[in-house]
Amino acid sequence: MLMIVMLISGVVFFRDMPEERGITYRSLDANNIRTYVWDAGMFDRGNGGVAGFSWPKESNTYAIYFSGLWISCKVSDSIRVSEGYYNTNFRAGYFDFLTQSPKGFDDSLYRMYKVSPQFPNGGGDSDPWIKWPVNQGAPWVDVNNNGVYEPPTDYPVMKGDQNLFCTFNDGYRDSLQSLSATLPLRAEVHMYAYARANSPCADAIHYEWSIINKGRSQWTDFSAGIFSDIDLGTSNNDLAGTDSALGLVYGYNGTPTDPIYGAIPPAVGIVVKSAEGHSNNRADFASRWRCPFDCPTDSLEMYRVLHGLRISGESWINPYTNQATKFAFSGNPVTQTGWRDSLPGERYVIIGSIFGNVPSLDTIQFSTTSLIKRGTSNINSIAELKNCVNSVINVSNNSENVPAKFILHQNYPNPFNPSTTIKFEIIETGVVSLKIYDMLGREVTELISARLSPGTYSEEFNSGNLPSGAYFYRLQSGEQVKTMKMLLLK
Repeated sequence: MLMIVMLISGVVFFRDMPEERGITYRSLDANNIRTYVWDAGMFDRGNGGVAGFSWPKESNTYAIYFSGLWISCKVSDSIRVSEGYYNTNFRAGYFDFLTQSPKGFDDSLYRMYKVSPQFPNGGGDSDPWIKWPVNQGAPWVDVNNNGVYEPPTDYPVMKGDQNLFCTFNDGYRDSLQSLSATLPLRAEVHMYAYARANSPCADAIHYEWSIINKGRSQWTDFSAGIFSDIDLGTSNNDLAGTDSALGLVYGYNGTPTDPIYGAIPPAVGIVVKSAEGHSNNRADFASRWRCPFDCPTDSLEMYRVLHGLRISGESWINPYTNQATKFAFSGNPVTQTGWRDSLPGERYVIIGSIFGNVPSLDTIQFSTTSLIKRGTSNINSIAELKNCVNSVINVSNNSENVPAKFILHQNYPNPFNPSTTIKFEIIETGVVSLKIYDMLGREVTELISARLSPGTYSEEFNSGNLPSGAYFYRLQSGEQVKTMKMLLLK
């Protein structure tokens, strides 16, 4: 059991840690969620081991107790599992390929970083842009194309109003390990997370995991997933379900009224946004557990769960179809059809993708989003959450074909209230910026600041508390720029 002995400025110190090095965390609270993200493969974990995903953020009410990254594979038929599961197998630092050893945990430069487009020189709890760890793999925009990070001319990639980055690995196996007793995968993970103040449709936190095989051997049947301990208000009256079409696992209150959230408890979910390197770029499995009945208790059971199986190694069987499935409890509570969860209580969920074989030094890109939405009832909250999935995953390449020319389309609908979709097409790989301005030319928000490949994209803009009136949206891709006008009517 981990024992916390000190808490100073976002650094938690544990017993028996080399060089007194602590695990660092930073908060994301740009929208109505407040959560804590750690440089050790875990998030939604509060200070001192308490619940960490608060919504609404000033209410001191919580929807998730803990979440963590899980990865698994076989190396020469030997099962390898590493996970954030209350404790963690991950530590800040990198995995050195030449020496086949973990490094960096005793280096204070390997920590959680946070930047904001509003604070280039730092401010609040944000780091100055010059501190952004590009040498550790943090994404950045090379404005002058000289390959040297020179802020403020160059700047961090900032997809949100708050942006986090850290590098960690699974090479350290000591007092912090949890259930997994296997050898490490020799994985190095670069995590980038962000939140937007004007999150479309539902409050959301986005995570991008770059997982590098730093071992000398191929990973066989590699999989990655997100585990979450869902506690919507009180922890003993929850239910959970999955949606294979949306790539979603979700939790909801099993009773109309929650003692903490009241008569309209929200629903919370995790969606696999993308799985690059995967044949279908999607989620392959999702399930829920009731402990002690379904919870994995060792590395073999964790490996099975990460491949869409029950802890026994058997397939989940949908009792309505009698067919094997990797998406358990995939019925619809809103329409009261199909295989649905029952008997409210504690719920634990997992969702992930199976990537197959990963050669040495290859990288897997795995992106997930956590979102929360309140409807008009505990069940309607599920419907509203599902309706928001495609809006929350709002920057999406909608075409496999390279467009013929650079195009910025008229937003739709127009006029709009409160949200509208902006579609555009780019013909070259490069840094793309999409910004909103008011009639006086003042920047309202930056919807996109990222390196994109050629394709057709769409982005939802939610006006939030902006007043009615005309606004401009400006798209820039390299030297190509186009601006169009839209009208907000409230």
